[in-house]
Amino acid sequence: MLNFELGYTPTNLRLALARLGMTQAALARLLGVSDRTLRQWLVEDLDAVSHRDMPLKQWRKVLALLAAANVV
Repeated sequence: MLNFELGYTPTNLRLALARLGMTQAALARLLGVSDRTLRQWLVEDLDAVSHRDMPLKQWRKVLALLAAANVV
């Protein structure tokens, strides 16, 4: 079973992708962001130059997708 941590984390975003059965590219399109931006949100090392925090507005969209798919 996949368990979410509290709030947005790169791990939670990976779990959401898995539960939704989506590719990174497909989720990026749904969120209206580039593939590169989505990849930056997935970088686990929070101090890495390539990491970027996901805005709350975007995370809420992911949560809505999970709820609509009834996989939360």
